[in-house]
Amino acid sequence: MYFTLEPKKEKKDFFNYNYEYGELKKALHDGEHIVAIIGVRRVGKTSLLNIVYNEIKQIKVWIDGRIINDPKREIFSAIYEVAKSGKSKIFGKIDSLNISAFGFGMDVKVGPQSTLEMERKISSAGSIKVFIDEAQRMDPLKLADILSYFYDRVPNVSFIISGSELGLVEEILGEYDAEHPLYGRHIVKIRMERLDKNNAMDFLMGGFSQTDTKIRAAEINEAIKELDGLIGWLTLFGHERGVLKNRDALNKTIEIAKSIAGSELVHFLKKSKNRKIYLAILHNAHGIRWTELRLVCGRELEKLPNPSVFSFALERLATYSFIEKINDKYYVADPLTFKASLSVH
Repeated sequence: MYFTLEPKKEKKDFFNYNYEYGELKKALHDGEHIVAIIGVRRVGKTSLLNIVYNEIKQIKVWIDGRIINDPKREIFSAIYEVAKSGKSKIFGKIDSLNISAFGFGMDVKVGPQSTLEMERKISSAGSIKVFIDEAQRMDPLKLADILSYFYDRVPNVSFIISGSELGLVEEILGEYDAEHPLYGRHIVKIRMERLDKNNAMDFLMGGFSQTDTKIRAAEINEAIKELDGLIGWLTLFGHERGVLKNRDALNKTIEIAKSIAGSELVHFLKKSKNRKIYLAILHNAHGIRWTELRLVCGRELEKLPNPSVFSFALERLATYSFIEKINDKYYVADPLTFKASLSVH
């Protein structure tokens, strides 16, 4: 069903992303070493990974980037664990799937000799597929180091990683940095976009048909306008309206989504200096270029921000998928993030 809230497990429940699904399956069939699933929050990246993870038969491991402290040690150890046991394993949480607590990696002592032994065991285990969700949450250079290590030395291991576009392409994959560990390596990139208005309409109409819900086109159009084609929010609206039969579903969806987006933003700002600059950018990035955005932020802040500080803040917001850059113009990636930013101080 389209309107289940957890990441999808089966392709029949995964709306409209047949091309991206086919590209990922092809890349794995062809033995590509690194595949990057790129897109802003809530466009369905985790569902795509989850569906393909469930379908493939080789040894596989799922790693949630949010729980990894030391990518070099813990990812190496996770791959070694599944190679040694011959059994697939999940480290971290995927809603609706069994949860395997991450713990063994913290206890593995990896010295020069044991590293070689672990590498030999992994190399002899056959094809291993490593799915890393929320890759941008890890230390980017440490993750890049471990990806380049396996790329060069252990070619039977393939990585499928997901994350925000700028964070993944620039920080982890090093596409524009000749000194980056992965620079020049062949990496398959699959971009996932938000639904356009027609596809968003088809998604909601299909989901409401599945739940036997009669709904006016005007109500659907209003939801699409407010939620901007982000399938995660559209699913939440569909669940409220079609499954829970809430007549005030859109307002409830906006309330929940704003709370989720606000929590993500607050968490991000806790680690950030110059939070007023970050918030000013989020208040004003509605399709304008760098120079104009800096000027309008300066009016809000009552002081023109330092160019380098401003650029750094803008790049970090883009890295963490709060901001998008399209044709040299900057946009808040999620309308609910904009709404949340207005209540964060």
